[in-house]
Amino acid sequence: MTKAEQIRNTIRETGERRKALRPVVFQLKLQNLSRKKAEILERAFLEAKWLYNWLVSDLERLNVPANKVDTVEVKVGDVFEERRLVVLGSQVKQEIADRLKDNLRALAKLRENGHKVGRLKPKRFVNSIPLKQYGITYSLDFARNSLKVRIQKLGSFRVLGLHQIPPDAEIASAVLVRKPGGYYLHMTCYLAREYFCCPCKLGGAVGVDFGIGTKLQGVAPP
Repeated sequence: MTKAEQIRNTIRETGERRKALRPVVFQLKLQNLSRKKAEILERAFLEAKWLYNWLVSDLERLNVPANKVDTVEVKVGDVFEERRLVVLGSQVKQEIADRLKDNLRALAKLRENGHKVGRLKPKRFVNSIPLKQYGITYSLDFARNSLKVRIQKLGSFRVLGLHQIPPDAEIASAVLVRKPGGYYLHMTCYLAREYFCCPCKLGGAVGVDFGIGTKLQGVAPP
């Protein structure tokens, strides 16, 4: 069996197994960032924008393996200058290109169905980076005193929120997201359907807060 056949079989088996599971997205926050780590993350999003814009400005470049692209041209004023991609991992670069391909396929499908769609354009900002392959582009450390996520080539980061993930969850892809409040990892996990079948029992009184602008009235029983 060739390597390509093994990959296809693995993908097919994973798809069949996950039919009995349900996907859930957990949000983890990267915390206690040193100045150096914050600069690395900022650089990663800058390089993701450079790579995306370089690809979208000439779609023929999608035929080149993105994981081997080390230098891109960036428009600065009226001229183009070369920029090196120094912090994006090889698989992360490929996943950025794959995301662009998915977007192009979605636009083509809409066009086939009669919708008017434009073309993809360069972006001023890129605020999310795909991390599709758990164990390669990113991994988690569940050690008791070391709740960390390791991202390919970017390093290891302490995270808040790992306690949300059940120990038997099947971890899948993730997205590194930049928000005004910091950096987050939106991680997709697959859980057994039993997690969603248990009735939620209330252990005590329940309060309802409608705020000062809403009046809640009760109706007396007949």
